[in-house]
Amino acid sequence: MEPTTTLPEFKYHPDPVATGVVVRDEDAPCLSCNRIRGYIYDGPVTSEKFHHLTHCLCPWCIADGSAARQFGAEFADSGTMEGVSQEVRDEIAKRTPGFFSWQEGQWLTCCGDGAEFLGTAGIEELKAQFPDAIGAVRQHLKDDFDLSGADLKEFMAALSKNDQPTAYIFRCRQCREYLAYVDES
Repeated sequence: MEPTTTLPEFKYHPDPVATGVVVRDEDAPCLSCNRIRGYIYDGPVTSEKFHHLTHCLCPWCIADGSAARQFGAEFADSGTMEGVSQEVRDEIAKRTPGFFSWQEGQWLTCCGDGAEFLGTAGIEELKAQFPDAIGAVRQHLKDDFDLSGADLKEFMAALSKNDQPTAYIFRCRQCREYLAYVDES
């Protein structure tokens, strides 16, 4: 294994180790660069050419775009993103670690840019790690699920990081407001 170097920075996914999609692995070689670097991507990846790329690519080959070019890989679906440039869509889809969701993940946008993905949360994580995002989760549930009153309170209490429904927490890179959506199968 090569000496561990600093992980690359991902402006749209600032801590992929904390979110669990980049993991420590002393033995896993990257299929793109054929190097063992101590970390490997363990998140979602789609490719028309190769069907098994999870736990096979290093964060450095994701960051520089070589994994996307070599395998026709995408790590997030940018098709639902509105109001952002193709350059932003490409950076998120092809050079940013994605995240697992119960259905197709949505990358949120704000102020003409992609938002930072901060992680998944249940009610306990919202209270402990993302208290400022609770309002964004509530607003999403009001707007998209048409919940209010006791139904909203009950749904919020049922949020789970490891089960469903799960909240997906983002923050705008420009105005720093929290954004969120909730997903279940």
